[in-house]
Amino acid sequence: MVLGKVFEYLLSSPSLLITLFLLYVFVYCLSLMFSGPKPGPNPFSAQWVKPPKDLVTDHAARNKVLKQRFRPNKVPENLDAVIIGSGIGGLTTAVLLARAGKKVLVLEQHDQAGGCCHTFVDKGFAFDTGIHYVGKMMEGNETRILIDQVTEGQVVWVPMDETYDTVVLGHPTKGKRFPMVAGKDKYIQTLEELFPSEKEAIHKFMQIMQDNKGAFIGVLAAKFMPKPLVRILAKTGIYGIMFPKYWKYHKKSIKQTLDDLTDNKDFKAVMSYLFGDAGPLPSQLSTLMYACLLNHYLPGAFYPLGGSSEIVYQIIPIIERHGGRVLVDAPVSQIIINENGRAVGVRVHKSSGDCDIYAKKVISDAGIHNTFKYLLPKEIAQKSVLYHLLENVGISISNMTVFVGLNGSNEELGLTAGNTWSYFDADVERACENYVALTLEEAAEAEVPLMFISFPSAKDPSWETQYPGKSSALLITLCPYDWFTTWEKQNCKHRGEDYVDLKERIGKQMWLQCQQLFPKLEGKLEYMDVGTPLSNKHYLGAPKGEMYGLNNSLSRFTPEVSMELRPQTNIPGLYITGQDVVSCGFSGALFAGAITAESILHRNVKTDLANLTKEVRAKMKTE
Repeated sequence: MVLGKVFEYLLSSPSLLITLFLLYVFVYCLSLMFSGPKPGPNPFSAQWVKPPKDLVTDHAARNKVLKQRFRPNKVPENLDAVIIGSGIGGLTTAVLLARAGKKVLVLEQHDQAGGCCHTFVDKGFAFDTGIHYVGKMMEGNETRILIDQVTEGQVVWVPMDETYDTVVLGHPTKGKRFPMVAGKDKYIQTLEELFPSEKEAIHKFMQIMQDNKGAFIGVLAAKFMPKPLVRILAKTGIYGIMFPKYWKYHKKSIKQTLDDLTDNKDFKAVMSYLFGDAGPLPSQLSTLMYACLLNHYLPGAFYPLGGSSEIVYQIIPIIERHGGRVLVDAPVSQIIINENGRAVGVRVHKSSGDCDIYAKKVISDAGIHNTFKYLLPKEIAQKSVLYHLLENVGISISNMTVFVGLNGSNEELGLTAGNTWSYFDADVERACENYVALTLEEAAEAEVPLMFISFPSAKDPSWETQYPGKSSALLITLCPYDWFTTWEKQNCKHRGEDYVDLKERIGKQMWLQCQQLFPKLEGKLEYMDVGTPLSNKHYLGAPKGEMYGLNNSLSRFTPEVSMELRPQTNIPGLYITGQDVVSCGFSGALFAGAITAESILHRNVKTDLANLTKEVRAKMKTE
């Protein structure tokens, strides 16, 4: 009774409650400083970054780094950590731990390291599989500084065209084009020219995007506070006082935000076009997350010279110099749990016999779904809140990708270093919902309502010297995994004529629509391969072919969910990293790798990075 009255009094006095909260945080931080493990060394230093060397284009030389096949005798002794998966999250964690003196082994189930950063070469064409453009790679930006630390500055980031995205509304033969231009002022000016009657809505929308700069701290803070405290702050609404912009927009969809501003359907479609970079349709994607996407690309988009595998190619030698390895063809079938309930290693499944590998820490970059549904013993996994969180949040939608090789150079075909988002209908939600509701057979006869088109060859200045007279295109659309469950038990490349016929009919329709948008491509097709959700499952280890791991819908970024998606799990010795920890995409996984390293090193790596950023920017001013 007394406690109830005290609680009611505190709720009626938010200033007192906030004061008590700050006092609690101060005491909590002191307890960590004086009673926790000794912090590891700073993994960051300006001295790590060197001028980039010449690009290595010899495939045999690159394969010696990227395709080191697993053998038990290649496993280093006395491992500090074993990492499942070689995506950018896992590789970032590996580099930062290695710099702190830890011996790390990274295991990749595919025959090439890199996860969504890997590329493949087939019949004279090279294709990226997951990195199509990256924002915030300007000199002095914290994201650029972090990736430079991870790659020692050896990856050159090439600016894309000023018009980094173009939205097309309507049928490809007659659709209206809306250029998205880099730079806030130019972006607004272009929008005002495209929508002269919507100037007020444009400025209100851009103010909301500006308000959300830094609002994502509300997501990140929940990952570092004690969980009971997050629950209390969220339940009482004090979390909203602490992070007002986050609180206002984390559960408000971008569709609702735009509906509040205007009735113009074309305007709303254009202003929400980036939903495909996160997955959920506009009614299920928070304004907070959308603002993150827009603010990420608004200063301009970039592409890695030599393609996305260059990132991986530069990272692996750093791990090796510190006694670690990155080995492929190493499918982990189980995380080993000892009698005390601690994760102590992994089991690699090989036809020649399973191989158990032990380490002080186990870090999964395989995604929460894989980790808690397949890799952990069920009785252990079910005790974790993350196992049940999967049911509430779910996983993101899958996609189909058409890899196209073209006869003709970028210049001859008029290809530009920008992307195109093609939408058949301004009512994007209805069009997409109707499409994914079709059966596979119906979809094979239908026009595709949404398509992302990219020309990687035009973004990479090194392409022409490696593949003269050729160019490449990627076409991507949404696709439910259920369309292809008939063949999910069959091996890759052995799924039968029906599977090939159906996927190729959709691929050809996508290619037809691409040609309608870019008439110069007609008659230039030399190579085509169509990837389905089953392709994602096989090559990327995505169990349902998902593009972005966990679903990035409205429920994903609440304080209660965010606090659970932290690197350290409730299973001793087991950590997670990758895009499920922070957010989807390259940069989200990159920063997840850093905070996972922070959790293991017991060091405030965020502050280390902030200090380095200040140092780099100060030096830039004197040069």
